Amino acid sequence: MAQPPETWGEGEIEKVEIQITKEKQITLPQASRNFEKIPPRPAEPIKPEIRYDFKNLNFNTPDYNPSIRPLRLQAEPISKIYGNYVSAALGNYASIFIDAYATTKRDKDKFYGFKVSHLGFGRGPVDGNNSAGSNSQLRLFGKTFSRQVSAGGFLDYERIGTHFYGYTPGTDIDRSTIKQAYNIIGLGGEIENTSTSEFNYKLKGGFSYLDDNYQASESEISVGFSGDYEVSKTSKALFSTDYNLITRKDAAIEAKPRHLLRIKGAYQFYLMDDLLFSAGATIAYENDTLGKAKDVHLFPDFRASYPLSPSVEVYAVFTGDMDKVSLHTIARENAWINANIGTYHTNRTAEFLGGVRGKLGSKVSYGGGLSIANLKNWYFYRNDNTDRSKFNLEFDEGNTKRTNFFGELSFVHAEKARVSLRGDYFGYSTGNSQEAWHRPKYRVGVTTAFNIYAKLLLNVDMMAQGGAKAFDVDTAVITTLPAAFDLNAKLSYLFSKQFSLFVKGNNLLSNDYPIYLNYPVRGLNVMGGLTWVF
Repeated sequence: MAQPPETWGEGEIEKVEIQITKEKQITLPQASRNFEKIPPRPAEPIKPEIRYDFKNLNFNTPDYNPSIRPLRLQAEPISKIYGNYVSAALGNYASIFIDAYATTKRDKDKFYGFKVSHLGFGRGPVDGNNSAGSNSQLRLFGKTFSRQVSAGGFLDYERIGTHFYGYTPGTDIDRSTIKQAYNIIGLGGEIENTSTSEFNYKLKGGFSYLDDNYQASESEISVGFSGDYEVSKTSKALFSTDYNLITRKDAAIEAKPRHLLRIKGAYQFYLMDDLLFSAGATIAYENDTLGKAKDVHLFPDFRASYPLSPSVEVYAVFTGDMDKVSLHTIARENAWINANIGTYHTNRTAEFLGGVRGKLGSKVSYGGGLSIANLKNWYFYRNDNTDRSKFNLEFDEGNTKRTNFFGELSFVHAEKARVSLRGDYFGYSTGNSQEAWHRPKYRVGVTTAFNIYAKLLLNVDMMAQGGAKAFDVDTAVITTLPAAFDLNAKLSYLFSKQFSLFVKGNNLLSNDYPIYLNYPVRGLNVMGGLTWVF
């Protein structure tokens, strides 16, 4: 009988040996299996006998044209092009600004249009409307395209209006006697191959007529042809020629017709694996009578460029040419020139240009270098001895050596920011002239554009130059013009893709500097206006 747990005491398990013996075997008798096959049934003949007859079956079915309607994507609407615009503004100094542009859109065969611009100041820095000025232009243009040839043409009118306000302060002036205006009418056309091929060409011609308030007039006829021919995949022949006929009349002179013919040719090829080299020459004919220069001139033309890396390239140029000088070019550069002045082409007998250009990533590009030129018959502006408000052209019949160190830097970040910087330093060594009158020693220019929040656009421009020499006829001494520093800004607000308001400030620091002696520029000028794009 088992004892309850509470009565258990201490003890030990005795050793026990258990043996299991298996003796019984189960055996079954062998079963017998007999399988009897089923005998086949006797075959019975089929009557009547079955006969097979094979025949070709021909049949025609009607054509089946399934009506399949493929899934069509909905066409996206064509975005509207806002290439035409009108911009107008008003400001102090009785200033008015108008700029308009219109042209055809989305026509692969042709385009034509017009451009109108006007910037006028009813008053200026000296004696109110005695220093008024304006610049206006109207231009009609057009171009047609075919598979082989493209042709275009233009007709324009330009007016440069100013006053000779560089007179001695306090002088009693009749305003009608100091008014000056240049009217320029021009037309031209060109023909060129549309797509690039082994032989590329461009033929152009034009006519321009200028007159002013002092009975001066000048006509220019120009014809030019340029092109290149691919000799092989690594070389090509370059060629160009142009002819200019200039006729001039003035109140006191009637100059003989001036001819300028230039013929240029060069062969461009790879001198080494990556060294691109061009060797050629320029032949020029002119009939200017200044000095005892020859009528026919021969200039070298050698050019080379070599990539130091995929983003850095060095280049060098040794060349020369005849630089055209006419009343057209002088009037656009300095509107206060004297009447009855002679004009002569500048002989750039030799010029060396070398430098480096490259990129830093995809946003920054840069360049810099040195230019040394030997110029014969280069012109300078010198105040007239009897009328300090007008300038005569002083041509250096000797050799003027001009040295130019330059550098440039640009930054572009998508459509958010653009910055461009250019700096130049000039050195002059004149021949027969005492100084390089009114030629600056240095010039720095900065242009920027910023897109702020896609609604606010800011443009800031800066210009600085100085070191120019001038002859003061009042004191009969050589003077250095004050340094010029001009800061301009334009702020635009976009109401939509079509309308915007803008405020523009010129000469924000209101610096009273002259570009030419006795001609100070306007002070702070603020203009506000509207732009409509359509």
